[in-house]
Amino acid sequence: MNSGHTQTEAYRTGLFGPYALWFTTGSAPSSSVIDPTFWEGLGINGLVPKASRGRVTGKASGIPSSFSSLQVVGFSNSAAQYWVRTDSSGSFTSPYMKPGTYTMTLYKSEYAVATQSVSVSAGSVVTSNIASQEANPTAIWQIGDFDGTPRGFLNADPGTLDDLNLNSPSDSRMSSWGPGEKHIFIVQGLCSYKISVTFNVGSSTNSFPMAIFKAVGAVTIRFSLSSSQIGARTLQIGTTNAFAGGRPVVQVNSWNSAIPAIPNQPDSRGVTRGTWRGNNIMYTYNIPSGTLVSGTNTIVVSVASGSSGDGFL
Repeated sequence: MNSGHTQTEAYRTGLFGPYALWFTTGSAPSSSVIDPTFWEGLGINGLVPKASRGRVTGKASGIPSSFSSLQVVGFSNSAAQYWVRTDSSGSFTSPYMKPGTYTMTLYKSEYAVATQSVSVSAGSVVTSNIASQEANPTAIWQIGDFDGTPRGFLNADPGTLDDLNLNSPSDSRMSSWGPGEKHIFIVQGLCSYKISVTFNVGSSTNSFPMAIFKAVGAVTIRFSLSSSQIGARTLQIGTTNAFAGGRPVVQVNSWNSAIPAIPNQPDSRGVTRGTWRGNNIMYTYNIPSGTLVSGTNTIVVSVASGSSGDGFL
């Protein structure tokens, strides 16, 4: 399973497990019926018994209520990594963890919104609360909610993202990526279509494409502003992954942004392999005064990249 595609961290080697598979007719298995402690009597090299582990308990706060069921707390260092989902109030108790110092991270779904350090000792339970540090500026308009996934966008199923996980972006079961064409490209480099998609702010988010391909075409966002809304403004674009140094470049009316620095992303074809996961990056563009106008405005989002051609599609 360690293919290395969209790998964002160094491998953690050594003993992992034990693991258990429990098959039911559909209901979640009870943790009380899975007891792997018998491993502790087998003399397995590298196994840390439960009595020599510790736990972290606490409460996560500051994440919008709409994500109450998608709050996750992670713990990681070079030797181990653990995850726990909070309850609806934000409370959590970690798994039994190996002693050590961990980076504790709060996730809004898959987007890290806070980090801090926590130390775990054998046989102890330490309390460590964590609060979101995500900025929440007042937005004139917004397309989707950046949570580290393309959830809610075109060809990214709102609930489970099954479309992307199960199908290639050119699969006939996917929705049309643009006007007049069922696919934006055919895999194995056989054919590709130039498509320019226009999205009107206020339209359903699920008509905005979850990915933009350099060799396929840009996305134009059309929106209207009142006289009180124009002036110097800030545009933010969140991305979850990119291939070959891809990053968004924008043209706002007649103003062109600078090309952002090459991102720290895995050099692997994520979306064409069925995954969006990489390093979540928020790009910020400072739109100068005099650029936006009262009435209709446009933003064209295209891709700057170190690659060329579309054979990899």
